[in-house]
Amino acid sequence: MENRQEQKLKKIRKAKQEEYGDFTKSMNEIGVLWSILLDLDKPIPGYVVSNMYVAAKLCRTKFKFKRDTYLDAANYLDQAELMHERDDYSEKNFTNGSR
Repeated sequence: MENRQEQKLKKIRKAKQEEYGDFTKSMNEIGVLWSILLDLDKPIPGYVVSNMYVAAKLCRTKFKFKRDTYLDAANYLDQAELMHERDDYSEKNFTNGSR
């Protein structure tokens, strides 16, 4: 059974996906673009991009309280966790020859 926070995050994810498209794909594309701008050797993983957005949201909390800022940060963090877990799983399977 989902708690209230999980229900809110699910609702936010659905609305954001309708507005912006697939979250993971977007974060990975942003990671590629940022990597090019920063002249890095490899793309910044999507989960790292998502964590960077969490940091930006946390910076906003030093100003006036806005519940939406905390919900956005929670959503980015939750999505980062899911993406990182999938990346680790995929990488383990790939390096073990399972792919």
